[in-house]
Amino acid sequence: MTSETFHALLETRLAERTAGNVSRRRFAEICNRLLAAGILWRDYSKPEQALYDDATLAEELLREWFDVLGFALTHDVDANLMRLYPPGDDQEDEDGVKKLRARLSKDVVAAALGLRFLYTEGLTGKRELVNQELAISLEELSQTLVSLLGTTLPASTAERVQLLRELRKHRLVRFREADAGFGQMEMLLGVLRPILSFVSDEALLEVRQLMQERQA
Repeated sequence: MTSETFHALLETRLAERTAGNVSRRRFAEICNRLLAAGILWRDYSKPEQALYDDATLAEELLREWFDVLGFALTHDVDANLMRLYPPGDDQEDEDGVKKLRARLSKDVVAAALGLRFLYTEGLTGKRELVNQELAISLEELSQTLVSLLGTTLPASTAERVQLLRELRKHRLVRFREADAGFGQMEMLLGVLRPILSFVSDEALLEVRQLMQERQA
């Protein structure tokens, strides 16, 4: 099959499945975003909202497309969230955090567990959620990691900045790089709802049990 024939076939199927609302170029853009970031979350931004809405129109075809490559596409309709898991990475790793395109660093795993713990406190009323977003400081996250896992955030500002950007890529946090003190411990950030699907309930339970054992 030539590339021209393949493109024509894809355009025909898109026209059938999406009533002509998603072009081949747009389909490729959606695929590239999922492959690059592993996630589409409608509530994150206006551009991502548009991508997500078009992805829902082409969801069946996206699933077929990625299934051929061995990827798994999941869709949390309630959270308006799609995640893409590569071959062999649709299971939880040893730390209970689902992997995306590559193995996560220990700092990302630890931070994700801490963020999940704090966000759950917001769901239970111990902290305040505003529009499903929890405001915390890096210092609060660091203290939580000490309590939960006996670890801390990276010592250097540069390493913390890299960690924050990685967490943002997975749509776990929101922050402003332009603010003074970016990467400093007093910096404020918002914990986002996708943390709930990124770290499982089982992983959070294990962390709670670990914390209780340490307190005992």
